[in-house]
Amino acid sequence: MDGVVRRVPASRFPTLLGDWRAEDGSLARRLAGAVEKAVRDGRLPLGARLPAERLLAGELGLARGTVAATYQILRDEQLIVTRTGSGSTVSLPPRLHDRLSPWASDRGEAGRDGAPLDLTVAEPAAPFDELLRAVREATEALPAALLGNASAGLHTAVAELYDSQGLPTGPENVLLTSGADAALSLLTAAYLRPNSRVVLDSPTYPGALALFRAAGARLLSQPLTPTGWDVPALDRTLTEARPSLTYLVPDFHNPTGLLMGEEDRAELGRRLRAHDTLLVLDETMRDLDLRDDAAPPPRTAARAGDRRVAYVGSLSKSLWPGLRVGWIRAHPDTVRRLAALPLAAALAPSPFDQLVAARLLDHREVVLTRRRTQLRLQRDHLASRLRTLPWCRFHVPVGGLSLWLELLDADSRPLTTLAATRNLALTPGHHFSPDGTLDRYLRIPFTLPPEALDTAIDRLTEAHEGLGGGR
Repeated sequence: MDGVVRRVPASRFPTLLGDWRAEDGSLARRLAGAVEKAVRDGRLPLGARLPAERLLAGELGLARGTVAATYQILRDEQLIVTRTGSGSTVSLPPRLHDRLSPWASDRGEAGRDGAPLDLTVAEPAAPFDELLRAVREATEALPAALLGNASAGLHTAVAELYDSQGLPTGPENVLLTSGADAALSLLTAAYLRPNSRVVLDSPTYPGALALFRAAGARLLSQPLTPTGWDVPALDRTLTEARPSLTYLVPDFHNPTGLLMGEEDRAELGRRLRAHDTLLVLDETMRDLDLRDDAAPPPRTAARAGDRRVAYVGSLSKSLWPGLRVGWIRAHPDTVRRLAALPLAAALAPSPFDQLVAARLLDHREVVLTRRRTQLRLQRDHLASRLRTLPWCRFHVPVGGLSLWLELLDADSRPLTTLAATRNLALTPGHHFSPDGTLDRYLRIPFTLPPEALDTAIDRLTEAHEGLGGGR
């Protein structure tokens, strides 16, 4: 794993492995199965060095021979690689290598009367009235804007958004792009080269994974816990990896919906001062806060003059997916560096899109209030249906557009294959993994109306029954 060794202390294994002794089989086979599940679920990252047999045996209260037999099983199944003098490190079996392919899918219809139902894309509906008004106003303003600077108004509006949320920002801090993916593309072009290291959450946004892989970067995953971010573990990973770029989604994380707490944000900000890495914070879900009457989340690592932090934003998830307008908020020197790239002009939004976006931002609070109400209703409806299914579990997300579903008795790949035969398209968990793990997870968006979500869960239930009781 790129020469970066992350040691997992023996003391973490009782928590990491859970109640593995209740399974069937010999102790060695049960322990090996628990380690494999931790790898496939992303809790034990690839490249991590396992404890010495003696240390792990002492921590788990086992005979050393049992742990030695476990490690041999894992070697035989190519889940670990052991080198003399270097210990045993977690590996990905060749049978799972195809899971590293880039993620893509097409949007389908809403599933009525047996029609295909696509849950591979989490996209909210357009704000019809406000959007038409913004388009009409932009059309009227276009002739004058073409004689001047069409982007000036949007630069100012985006800067004012950051100002209003406590991060002093001027137009010189903002670079407009044709969406968040375009923003990530510019940052990738500027800061990554083949074999550059990138540290990122696991799971994380598949579009970012595809961009970093296409640049030839080496990805090092930092697993999320069920409740969020392990900041000390992330700090250790940054120390050992010394990455060129670190990519995090702290606000209503895609796909889990997790929100980084204030204490973790403060601690992360303090620890980052010791690291020479560009921290890219993806804030595309930031406006989709589904908590009741909650204050906006504080900004992670928010220091106005920090040259090592770039915030990526977009209107696609909060206002309308068809409006390809995003931005990078960063130090002016960073903005100038990115704007000088030949790619910058190709990835800029059109003048007309900028005019529409600036006017749609005038209706931002009205649109967001209505959208949050609808998303809460759909999220709660989806959760109520899923709670009746004994073969899965989940945390209700406090924001975002999707729910991260853990399968208790099946892998997501065969389940999604069977669901596709029932006209239900789903994205298996490994598409959100930097290293091809997370087999037992599915992302389920709640962006469709309740009746469409009912159809989706009915079809998912039928697909699960088709597995013959799971794996």
